Amino acid sequence: MNKDFLTSLYLSGVDVSKPKACLGPYFTALSPYERVCILGAGKAAADMAQEAYRYFGNNAYGAVVTRYGYEATGSTGNIKVMSASHPVPDENSVIAANTLMDIASRVPKNEQVIFLISGGGSALACAPAKGVTLEEKLILHKFLLRSGASIEEMNTVRKHVSLIKGGRLAAASKGKNTSLVISDVVGDNPAFIASGLTVQDNSTPDEALAILEQYGWDEDSGIAEHLKHAPPLPKISGDYHIVANANTAIDAAVKSAQTEGWNTHVISYAETGEAAEVAKRHAEIALDYKRKGKTCLLFSGGELTVTLGDTEGEGGPNQEYLMVLAEALQEQAGICALAADTDGVDGSKDVAGGYIDESTLSRASEKGLDLKKLIKQHNSFAFFDGLKDHIIIGPTRTNVNDFRVICVF
Repeated sequence: MNKDFLTSLYLSGVDVSKPKACLGPYFTALSPYERVCILGAGKAAADMAQEAYRYFGNNAYGAVVTRYGYEATGSTGNIKVMSASHPVPDENSVIAANTLMDIASRVPKNEQVIFLISGGGSALACAPAKGVTLEEKLILHKFLLRSGASIEEMNTVRKHVSLIKGGRLAAASKGKNTSLVISDVVGDNPAFIASGLTVQDNSTPDEALAILEQYGWDEDSGIAEHLKHAPPLPKISGDYHIVANANTAIDAAVKSAQTEGWNTHVISYAETGEAAEVAKRHAEIALDYKRKGKTCLLFSGGELTVTLGDTEGEGGPNQEYLMVLAEALQEQAGICALAADTDGVDGSKDVAGGYIDESTLSRASEKGLDLKKLIKQHNSFAFFDGLKDHIIIGPTRTNVNDFRVICVF
């Protein structure tokens, strides 16, 4: 019952973040009878293109790139849907980036251009800067993923070794640019969502180089050398709208819970930091509610990180958060929790996240799962796989980051 209920809250947050639910009001401000160029990148890009075709019909043309398996289920008309790899780019990411740049460069002056941007766009549209190879970018990408760097730091670096990021896609267009964005970045900074493909960015190559130095990147590498001489990012203009984010997702879940008579509290829409440390803090909040005899649903969003170091563990921030939360709660009766990524993928496996309750530790012990060892190894996938307590819903075709809810009853 509790798992099903918390899953339903999670799904209510996902549903309100899908293109079908959030794009309509922004399209209706534009004429459906004029030619419009649609360009996009991200996990939601294909479904966003589908909604564009639904509104503009054959007046819409262009291309978008999404993750393998995230292609639209309906027609996108004259809007081509390309697929590439995420979170690590591949050759199709380069092809997609060059295709988007080529179409943008051929848009007639004053023609309407709508950029459909969502989380994942940074890896999916990936064209190395002149003098940087794809292999070098892949090495950099894997380094950043394992370093514990925030998504903001990673994107700052990526845009300065790219031909398309940091506003360069919009700068290639002579049309009337409008960006419609599903945000997967804490705080919704436009410069960080999909590495700011279509917005003005004020970061510098020196800042990107400082981030790499902070996390121990080789100063003698070709990428470091490129950053020492990289050009500044372009000046661009255009309209920009956030159409969905963590706030809208959590608010939808809160509203759903309140209709069921629950007291609710949003710990934060914008949690960041190491998953283990946030879990310990959230455990204290939940235990305090329990000590006071208060029933409540505690919600939080944002994006947590896991610094892998030398370990090879599989899983993701939401699963690690739940492992540490379970350890901190010590099977306290009357507390359960769910944590999952709204894109349907948490970390390295195609699972959204997981669920814990007061029986988690005892069941883990019965199955021979060494919780402390798995936490040390950052091997959260094995823990939840062994318990059969993963949340698995497949590609959601949207992404507004983490969704966490702790139930104190």
